[in-house]
Amino acid sequence: MENKTYIDQNGYRRFSDSDILVHRYLAEKKIGRKLKKQEVVHHKDRNKLNNSSYNLWVFPNQQAHDKVHKMDARKHGKKASYKGFEKDETAGCFLLFLIVISLFSFYKITL
Repeated sequence: MENKTYIDQNGYRRFSDSDILVHRYLAEKKIGRKLKKQEVVHHKDRNKLNNSSYNLWVFPNQQAHDKVHKMDARKHGKKASYKGFEKDETAGCFLLFLIVISLFSFYKITL
């Protein structure tokens, strides 16, 4: 049976029967565990409806997630950081990947 979804007032897809955010559900499937309450799922291409597994990154908290948006805003402008990259969707992705890896390494060491 296929789960029905709808788009909420913030532009995210949710399951109709439970109101669960689809991107959080799919991120849990990707990492093989339930997300912690403070973890944030990030859409790499800034498209809230692109819930492909390659497009979803899990940050340990909102602060770590915000840092990436702020760095992208300085490099590409605020609109691109929050709404997406028009021409080159991969711009800054390698740097972003390195930052994410560093954050996860830091949190694993200090937890």
